[in-house]
Parts: sequence; structure tokens; C-alpha cells
Amino acid sequence: MQADAGGDLLRDGHAALAAADWNTARSCFERAGDSAEALDGLSRALHFLGDYERSIELTERAFALYRNEGRDVEASVLARWLAFLHGGVRGNMAVGSGWMARAERLLEGVGEHVEHGYLALDQAPFTDDPQERETQAVAALGIARRFGDRDLEFGALALLGESYVASGRIAEGMRMVDEAMAAVAGGEVVAITSISDIYCRLLGACEQAGDARRAEEWMASADGFAAWRDFVGPICRLHYGGVLIQVGRWGEAEEQLLAAIRMLEQGYRGMSGFPVSRLAELRLRQGRLDEAERLLEGNESSPRARRVLAGVAFGRGDIALAEELARLCLDASGVADRACVPVLELLVELQIGRGDTRAAAAMAEKLAALAHSGDDKRIAACAELAAGRVQAAEGSGHATARLQAALEQLAALELPFEAGRAQLALAQALAREAPEAAVAEARLALKAFERLGAARDADAAAGLLRRLGAPGRAWPRNYGPLTKRETEVLALLAAGLSNAEIGKRLFISPRTAEHHVASILSKLSLRSRAEAAAYAAREAPAEPVSQ
Repeated sequence: MQADAGGDLLRDGHAALAAADWNTARSCFERAGDSAEALDGLSRALHFLGDYERSIELTERAFALYRNEGRDVEASVLARWLAFLHGGVRGNMAVGSGWMARAERLLEGVGEHVEHGYLALDQAPFTDDPQERETQAVAALGIARRFGDRDLEFGALALLGESYVASGRIAEGMRMVDEAMAAVAGGEVVAITSISDIYCRLLGACEQAGDARRAEEWMASADGFAAWRDFVGPICRLHYGGVLIQVGRWGEAEEQLLAAIRMLEQGYRGMSGFPVSRLAELRLRQGRLDEAERLLEGNESSPRARRVLAGVAFGRGDIALAEELARLCLDASGVADRACVPVLELLVELQIGRGDTRAAAAMAEKLAALAHSGDDKRIAACAELAAGRVQAAEGSGHATARLQAALEQLAALELPFEAGRAQLALAQALAREAPEAAVAEARLALKAFERLGAARDADAAAGLLRRLGAPGRAWPRNYGPLTKRETEVLALLAAGLSNAEIGKRLFISPRTAEHHVASILSKLSLRSRAEAAAYAAREAPAEPVSQ
């Protein structure tokens, strides 16, 4: 009778896990005893409730029990879970890698099993090589279809699609991701972890392709709870924030990234650098170079960080450092890596600034080769812009046509920052022969940069207008409405609270409070906390935008 009761509690606990009812699951597994199954289930419930350290402890105990019972398949499943916990929660990738190797070893003596497919799927995050991820996705997909496991099948299909997008096969990859999302919307995918992974693959692919429209259409039509709740929220938010940066919705991007940082700091320390590096990229685009650099302190060697720091150095006029960092990025990834497009663009500008148009043309040709290797329209437009810049530096009469083509392509792709930079490059190319047309283009570029809040580029457009004898800036740089949260922070700032005290009052981390204070100072063109307090005392803040 007692054994039957334990079995019922295990079944009820697993049903509660599937329904995301973490407290009920915890209660069931706690009453089910100290078996491997009960400890396994309890560890997962505690994980979703935020008790990460206890979850790791129980998972390791359950793993040992499975091994003692000779249940290698179940032990392999827990080894994969421990790889994620140690890497994601504790930030210890060496230990995470060790557990993943343990999971693989435990399945070596087992005939083909569905868990071989899940192993391949979970190994994907441990490599940055799109080809390797594609190989793992294909292997997992084959196993899933042989065993009829829909969760694995569509998880693998989403991974395969994301890998295709990363390698430049945008249309084909997005069709796969769309199919996986259709399976989620149609109820074919059951496990919450599989649903969450597919959502994150969707948003990761959309970030790589700059496809905000597709991301929002799926989020509106499918059940969005899995993408914005609990443990998957931060990863989905960081990808969505990356999409919003590209399409110029910078206020929304900042809110998503700050939310991701806040959520990851509460548990997933190993992943907290991902949204921080994207926020640094946003600060670079905004021209807030010091903030971008501070955000990356302690994480300067990651590829994305190096790309941002190269841009910071270029913005400060430190050409030698900018080139050194850019070439380090290329040495680490190679020019065939599509993530290096911003680095190649930067090197084109660096070489033009030095007057070395031959070297700039060589970098532009590398961009063109990347564009021809896939169907990524963004890279094609960037390559066109780079070629136009080189031709303008060479004094070619074909430069304006190429720059105009790049501008039209970037505008059609709804990439306003890049389009604004193309428009400014066009204005610069027209300045000598057609100054009135140059003024018109520069004004449009200035308006675009001011609308975005891209201070450094707005300064460049305003400077060109002054040189052409036309009025410059239309309104104060860095102007922008405060969000609801920023309005709350400003009020506490005026009351003399420190970042730590603001964090406690608003239930956010001191680092998140610091981000909000920096944003307030920038938007209001203030230089210090004292000026912000004086501003708050002097006049009511602007109407906040929604969070």
C-alpha cells in the first residue's frame, strides 16, 4: 500500500511539473520518499522555484542512486541536467563540460536510444561552430523520427533551423523554425523545457536575421507563457533585446535587456554576461562609450565584447587599439564567421581614415564574399555600403549610386541605424559636387540619429551640416522620455538614495539601478547625480513611457 502511495505521488509530481505547478510538484516529491525518482523530481521543482543550490545537491544525489542501481540511461539524463546547472547557474563551464562528457560515456554501452538524441541536442550549446551544431541537430532529428518523439523532433528541427540561419541560409532555416513553432502552437510539443527551447531558438534565429516582425508575429499567435516566464525568460529576453536593438526600438531593447540581467543575476550567473554584452552594444550605438566599456569590465575577452571595445576605441579616435582589437576578433573567428561583419565594416572605415583605400577595398571584398555565401540581405546591404565608402574615398563617380543602393536596401530591411549611417555616407560623398543635395541627406540622417538617440552619429551629421553652412542639431542630444522605472529611480535619486538603496526599494540589483541612473543622466543631458536631484526638485519629469 505504501509503495502504491509513493507511485501515486510520483505520478502527481510529474503531472505538476508538466503543468508548471512547481509548488504542488515540490510537495508531491517531498512526500514520495528518498528514491532516485523522488529526488530527481524534487530537484527540478526546486530549480524552477529558484532554489538552485539545493537543486544541484539533490540532482547529484539522484545521479548517484541511479548509478548504484545500474540505471545508466537515467543517470545520463541527470548528467546532462547537471552540465546545464553547473554551467548556467554556477558559471563553471569546466564542470559543466565534465558532466556532459559523463552523460555521453554512460550511453556508450546502450543501443540506440531516444536519449542519444537529447544528448546531441544538449551538446549544441557547448560549441560555437554552426557546422557542428548542424551535425548534432541532424543526428537528433533522425533519432527523434525513428523513435516517434515529437518533443525531440521539433526541438532538433528548431536547432537545425537556427544553425542554418547562422550559416547564412536564412530562408531555409526560418522555414524550419516556423515549422517547429507551428508544432508548439498546435500542441504537438508537450514538455515545458522543449517548448521553451524552441521559443528561444526562434528568437535567437530572429536576432541573427534581424527579423523583429517574425518574432512578434509568433509571440502574438502562439501561447507566449513559455517564452516570458520563469527560467526561460532571461534567454528569450536577451535575444529579443538583440532584435529590438537592430530595428531601432532602443528603449524597448533596454527594458528587455535590463529585465534579463536582473533575472540572471538572481540565479543564472553563468549566463549573465550575455545580456550585459548586448546592452554594451546598445550603449556603443548610443555613443555612450564610457558606459559601454564599464559594462564589459571583467569580460573583455569574449568575441562580442571585443567587437564592442573595438568600436569604443574607434569612437575615441584610438585607431591603433581599434584595429588591434578588430584583428583579434578576426583571428579568433575567421572572416568566414558571419558574426564578424561589424568587424569587417569597422576595418573598412579604419583603413579609409588612414588613407589606405587598397586595404579598405580588401576588407570590402571579404564582406562581399560573405554576402555571396548565403542569402542574408543584411550582409549584402552592408557589403554594398562598404564598397560605396571605398569608392567615395577613391573619388569614383560610381560611389553615390552604390551608397544610394545600400541606403535603400537597409531602409527596406527596417534597420534605421545602419540606414542612417548610409545616408550620412551619401551626404559626405555628395558634399563637394552637390552641396544642396548633401544638406538634404545630412538633415535626414541627423533626424534619424536623433530619433534613435545615437548621439555620436548625430554629432557627425550636425558637424557636416555646419561645414556645409546649414543649421545643425534640431534638439538637445540624448533627449528621450523616461520610462516608468526611470521615473521611479529619479524620485529616489532626488531623495538621496544610493544605488544599493534604490535597488532594495525597487527589488532590483544595485547594478540594474546603476544602469537606470546612467540612462536618466544621458536622456536628460545631466552630468551627475546631484544635477539629477536638482532637476527632479525643479520640475516634474516627462510623462513616462510604458515598461
